[in-house]
Order: sequence, then structure tokens, then C-alpha cells
Amino acid sequence: MNSRLTIALLAAAGVQTLYGQAPKTPRAPAKPPVGARPAQQAPKAAGNGPAIENVRRLAQMSPEERQKALANLPPERRQAVMKRLQDFQKLPPAERQRSVVEEERLQRLPQQKQNQVRKSLRQFKDLPDDRKAAVGSELDRLNAMPDEDRRARMNSEEFRNRYSPAEQQMMSNISEVTARREE
Repeated sequence: MNSRLTIALLAAAGVQTLYGQAPKTPRAPAKPPVGARPAQQAPKAAGNGPAIENVRRLAQMSPEERQKALANLPPERRQAVMKRLQDFQKLPPAERQRSVVEEERLQRLPQQKQNQVRKSLRQFKDLPDDRKAAVGSELDRLNAMPDEDRRARMNSEEFRNRYSPAEQQMMSNISEVTARREE
């Protein structure tokens, strides 16, 4: 499967933000150090921004700043965040940028559609390997097509015969975010 779906799989975890659930006790927001650049500030708290933006902020921090920003997370959550950060940093720059664009597209969708896309991403992740390979290849082809060609392909008899209705819907939902578009 092409790494274009990286953000899709990142979002597929069902986590809308980097940190998961917000802390139970509200805290006053910390003031950034005088003269601090936005990249030096701690990532947004849960519910205040897209996951990829938080990962990107963490990637821009020094190891000391990152450690401080993650210090209040439970160990297993901190480990999961660091894994996502490492995965993001391993991507080539073009793939990282594509991930950011795809996350921004997801965030611009109405909440109900975001939920449908995330559900489809989880379904994709859970497909048996042979179907995941077939659907992933088809998604790569669909994502490279202009909108009109993609719609025609998805409405073709060949497409409908090759993929189950659930797979068709999954690809339609995922393409909302991953298809290349002129923006």
C-alpha cells in the first residue's frame, strides 16, 4: 500500500487528537516563555486541534521541550505519541506534507462525515491482508484520478463487481481525504 494513506492510518486509530482524552481536572493554560516561537510551545490539549498538527509541533521541538510537553501523559500514552512522532519523522518530506494536507481536509469536513471517514479508515485497517492489498491498490489508482474520472470509475460495473458495497463505501469515504485535488 502506498504511503499516501499514512495519514489515513494515523487517523484510523480513532483518536481525534494526539493526546486522546482531556485531563479530568481543568488547568490554567501555561504562558509561553517570553519570545518563544509557536514551535516551542507545547502542543494543543485534547480537542483543540488536529492530531497531525500536534505531531508536527512535537517534531519541531528540541528533545528537552518534547520531554517537558509529554511529561504529564501516562507512560503508555506517551509511548504511543512517541511512536506516532517517529513514524511521522521517518516519512519523506513530500509524504509529511501530504499527511498534513490530508489531515486538514479531514478537519474541514462536517463532524458526521469525519466520523464516517474515520470508521472507514478503521475498517480498511482491519481488512484481511489480501483485501487490504486490493483495496489499497484501488485507492492509489482512484486518488491519482481527477474527480470526474474517479466518480466514473467508482460507478463502473467492473468496480461494483470487484468490490463489496462496504468496500465501495469505504473507498468513497477515504477518497474524501486522500484523493489528490487542486486546492
